[in-house]
Amino acid sequence: MMFYPSLVISRTFGAIDLPGKRKIHTVPTARAGGFSFFAAFSIVLIVLPIDINLKIPLLLSGVLIFLVGFLDDTTSITPFVKLAGQFLAFTVYLFTSELLGYDLSAAKGILSAIWIIFTTNATNLIDGLDGLAGGICTCEALCLAAVALIFGNKDVLICALLIFWSVLGFLPRNFPRARIFMGDCGALFLGFTLSVLSSRLVIENNSIVCAISILLIFRVPTYDTNISIVRRLFRRQNPFKADKEHFHHHLISHGFSKECATLLLITVSLIFGFLGILLSII
Repeated sequence: MMFYPSLVISRTFGAIDLPGKRKIHTVPTARAGGFSFFAAFSIVLIVLPIDINLKIPLLLSGVLIFLVGFLDDTTSITPFVKLAGQFLAFTVYLFTSELLGYDLSAAKGILSAIWIIFTTNATNLIDGLDGLAGGICTCEALCLAAVALIFGNKDVLICALLIFWSVLGFLPRNFPRARIFMGDCGALFLGFTLSVLSSRLVIENNSIVCAISILLIFRVPTYDTNISIVRRLFRRQNPFKADKEHFHHHLISHGFSKECATLLLITVSLIFGFLGILLSII
């Protein structure tokens, strides 16, 4: 069970999330919980019958993006350094994929980069309540697996299910009141891995229907991020500067409890995911 190693790692390296003006929690909490599902996913992925041009790039870039997040959890790196780390992880993914025979045009490579970096950050930004990012990512992974099944992509199906089960084992310790947070190491890893899998699915099927289905599945975090960027730019603020005006903050300010806000957003994410699955079937 990876929960206890995650606690030990958090305490050993100082990955402790302290209460503050922008924070909702009120007690110091370990925040390297992402190690649990990162380790579970990576170890099992090694032995799964996945095409090597997906397995190796996913493993190498996954380790790198996890380390970028872990560095932020322990030392609080600047947003620009974090973004540079994400581009480096994508570069590793793209280079190793092509090296192993995965043919990707320049246009598709650019679109993949935009989608992966954007969705990675969107997942990180939605991680503001106990169980919220983990719950939404399990919905995304399960719905992504269903769409992959419909389109006949075995590799994406297996990897998405592996993400689902890995995070599902972490959630009981993360739901209110959380004993541990997934941290940036967990949120960045989940956002990056799920967006890589979804981009693979769209590219390999070359289907507009598949692309729209994916947009629906990832609707909640991506829409929240779009609104946040527009809001900050309109106010002439740094788009990377954190604030307390995300969906979950507004729900709490309107009287929802943290638990209700979390469950409501997870439910909305699941509804959009089902819509994406239905569109794929039609």
